[in-house]
Amino acid sequence: MSFVPLHVYSGFSYLESALSAKLLPAYAKKYHYQAIAICDDGTLSGYAPFTHSALDGGIHPVYGMDVRFGDEIYSLFVQNETGYRNLLPLTLLCSEQKMTKEQLISHASGLTLVYSPDPFYFGRLSETEEKTFAENLSRVTRAFPSCYLGIPYYPNNAAYIARLRGFAAKYSYSTIAFPFLRYEKKADAIALEILQAIQKQENLTQKEKSGNECFLTPQELAAFYSSEELNRTGKIAEETDFKLLQKRGGLLHYPNDLGLTSEELLRNMTLEGLQKRVPNPSKEYLDRVDYELSVINKMGYADYFLIVQDYVNWAKTHGVSVGPGRGSGAGSLVSYCLGIVTLDPVRYHLIFERFLNPERRSMPDIDVDFADVSRDRVVRYLQDKYGVERVGHVLTTQNILAKQALRDVGRVYGYDDAKEVSPLINTLMYPMHSLRYNYRNSPKFKEKVDSDRYYLSLVGLAAKIEGLPRQAGLHAAGIVLNDTPLPTAIPTSDNPEVGYVACLEKDYLEEQGFLKMDLLGLRNLTIIDECLTLIAKDKGVKLDAEKIPYDDPDSIAIIRQGKVMGLFQLESGGMKRAIQTVQPTSFEDVAALLALFRPGPMESIPSFARRKHGQEKIEYLSPELEPILKDTYGIIVYQEQIMQIVRAMAGFSYGQADLFRRAISKKKVEQLNELKSSFLEGCAKNGKDSAVAEKVYDLIFRFANYGFNKSHAYSYAVITCQMAYLKKHYPAEFYCAILDFLSPSDPKFASTLQELKALQIRLVVPDVNRSGLSFQVEGQSIRFPLTPIKDLQGKLASSIVDERNLHGPYTDFFDFASRLKSAGLNLRILVRLVDAGAFDSLCSSRQTLRASAASAMQYADLTGGEENGQQFLTDIGIAKPLLEREPDDLRANLEAEYNALGMMVSGSPLSLYQEEIKKLPHYCPLHELGNAPYHTMTAGVLRGARAITTKSGKKMAFLELYDEVSVKEFTVFPSVYETCYALLSTGAVLAVECHKDDRKDGTYILDSARALGENEP
Repeated sequence: MSFVPLHVYSGFSYLESALSAKLLPAYAKKYHYQAIAICDDGTLSGYAPFTHSALDGGIHPVYGMDVRFGDEIYSLFVQNETGYRNLLPLTLLCSEQKMTKEQLISHASGLTLVYSPDPFYFGRLSETEEKTFAENLSRVTRAFPSCYLGIPYYPNNAAYIARLRGFAAKYSYSTIAFPFLRYEKKADAIALEILQAIQKQENLTQKEKSGNECFLTPQELAAFYSSEELNRTGKIAEETDFKLLQKRGGLLHYPNDLGLTSEELLRNMTLEGLQKRVPNPSKEYLDRVDYELSVINKMGYADYFLIVQDYVNWAKTHGVSVGPGRGSGAGSLVSYCLGIVTLDPVRYHLIFERFLNPERRSMPDIDVDFADVSRDRVVRYLQDKYGVERVGHVLTTQNILAKQALRDVGRVYGYDDAKEVSPLINTLMYPMHSLRYNYRNSPKFKEKVDSDRYYLSLVGLAAKIEGLPRQAGLHAAGIVLNDTPLPTAIPTSDNPEVGYVACLEKDYLEEQGFLKMDLLGLRNLTIIDECLTLIAKDKGVKLDAEKIPYDDPDSIAIIRQGKVMGLFQLESGGMKRAIQTVQPTSFEDVAALLALFRPGPMESIPSFARRKHGQEKIEYLSPELEPILKDTYGIIVYQEQIMQIVRAMAGFSYGQADLFRRAISKKKVEQLNELKSSFLEGCAKNGKDSAVAEKVYDLIFRFANYGFNKSHAYSYAVITCQMAYLKKHYPAEFYCAILDFLSPSDPKFASTLQELKALQIRLVVPDVNRSGLSFQVEGQSIRFPLTPIKDLQGKLASSIVDERNLHGPYTDFFDFASRLKSAGLNLRILVRLVDAGAFDSLCSSRQTLRASAASAMQYADLTGGEENGQQFLTDIGIAKPLLEREPDDLRANLEAEYNALGMMVSGSPLSLYQEEIKKLPHYCPLHELGNAPYHTMTAGVLRGARAITTKSGKKMAFLELYDEVSVKEFTVFPSVYETCYALLSTGAVLAVECHKDDRKDGTYILDSARALGENEP
């Protein structure tokens, strides 16, 4: 084999290469190489995508990794499985930055070493220093079965290259062609410059650069290297006897001290659980348990189920809320008996084979939701039980997509993000696709790029880096467990905060036999926990999270009424419209809505609704379909229904039916004829009419890729309906729990307030004597906490509560200042508390308190913030200062309240104009504009106006209007500006007609305006 590029960095050497790991084999083919290596800096994360592309492209993959000791780089190449296994602990040491040369030497077996000394250091060595250098190098190189001295491609440093070759000859090293590749073409050197500028947070001015760390021409290689040096690269490739894609992982054994096999223990626990959950179970339950256990044991997954039930039940007994189920695993009766899932799969006709069957060879996947604030406790439990070396998080790579590429390049070259980059980004119709794709398919993007050479330059440079990895992160849910220590079986890094991280992305774990489980953190479970705590505190009622009803008619009714703020998966505008159409009356209806509300299936929602309400006839192509499709009014909604139809019509086993479903949903042309034939043959054997069978097949074909996982839909509908139950029966506590997880600037906050108003539940300002660190119920009111107050740090907020609990309520403004001085209270924060209304219960005039704030802090200084400070001053005849009375301005107070809390709680600047506002046609409150029709009317207070002159010399303006909870931006074009510019003074209360700005979400175009409080002209 002739020359093979060996020293090749991919994008997984984060921001140090402009070459994609997936594309390396394509480059090899383009430049007529039979093989190519990947040799990243201290990581093997690029191996899997590189391998798949190499195998697909018929290119021989070579695997390497660079190990650094300061400026020294040792490039190691895998010869065989032993070499790979030796490379694994080295990549862990690289991540820990603990590598020593002794460790490198001890892991040399099965690896080829290529060493290229640093040109700056090596070129300055004296003869004596060179001898010492050679001795030290020999100590490392002689440990390796094969070693070369790498000759980099430095055409402009002939002296260094000559000395390097002389050194090799003198000390008996074979030299090898070793050019460093980090971009494809010479002109792509600028891409590397940009990546390094991103990494170092530096700026660039040059936009073109040529370099030599690229794929070289045959002429360049032949002119610089000897034929022996070139051929030795091929020798390394030819001697590589290693396959990455093989089983290296193994399932953990679940420990038990009962002397039972895992299969026996699983059976005992399952039958015990069945008796608890289904007393005196029928033959149907017993037969299904036997069947499921036989499949689980046959496939070798008994330990898997034992491990999952163990950490799920540990969580439940240690205060960590667990979801009712997720994915197809909720269809397992064994999982139900073990307490892993909530729903009885027999009662709800959930199918085990959708999750696991003998014909499906992929590993099972029991994903579990936990309350998000407690999820890490479950991971720590696994690490403690099985050892930190056997439990790891999973790598995820954050790639530079189109938007990020534009922002990164814009920052590097000093573009104004708000004025230049963001307007360009806003024209991208397909942000998940490439810039090239958007240029062809986003007309406004193309128009903007073509209109300005600066935009063209920006996009051209951004295109050079998009798609490359930007940084490594942790998969939000993935955990990998293994029977042997992870660093001996898989590339691993050490993250000081979470432990070991498996450095293969999730899609590549299973193919090497590693068990990945998703332990997901779900915010809604935390909200339920918080709500139950408040109910116990306020109502004295202790509810079990698992036993909250999910089929309560009153709870379903509030969903039907559209009161869905805060309800899991029901809050979007589109879902609200779907609810209005369907008018759900049962738990099953809610589950169907969750399944139908997706691109594609949502086309069936109108028909589903008409059939539900008797407005459209329900017809079944064959009697066998009626019991299967009855709950969904004759429409295929779930994947499991397809399996049931195939089984009923063609006599397939559930395992065969699942394979049929999976294959037909992918609609691969070469398989479709075979699938149809097998289905029709089965129907014929069952005596079905051929014409009916054809129609049923066509029905399945039409809906196959629309069907949703029923087990998942039903499980998530449990959370939705349980939250609806809490909202219906304990509304104040429910809203408290919801508000704790919303910022006042979040549009959902405003929508939540509207629901509160409808229920006549008031939101009241924070109070230093009543507020805690979270929202709390006070009769028919909800009290704002201290924590959202601007500038008030969490530590000081906690001190306010702790001091009050320890020494009683604050008696007045000066008492508060004195007692909190030592905790870090200062004048600015004291005024913020006044602005937030936190002292309204002590003094009704906020302006008076503002005027008195300085004297309050001076008094606090005199007391020294000591517990006895106030009494000491009294004893020596120094009285508290008197409040400096000042008149209040309602508007000023509300604006200050808005600045302190992000909203106005105690009132609205529009309150004086309510009668006039009620008469406005098509009126929509400012904070609800996002859900308003395209053209509408609203009202607000003018926060500010910025007028500019257009190119044609006309005036236009940009406005900000606000109400009690939100601020919206409006553009006033010249024709409208001419009619209303006299109204645009800060503080003016305006009624405006407007329509949505199609160019930017959340902004609006002003059509007309008038001042409220004046007669309409």
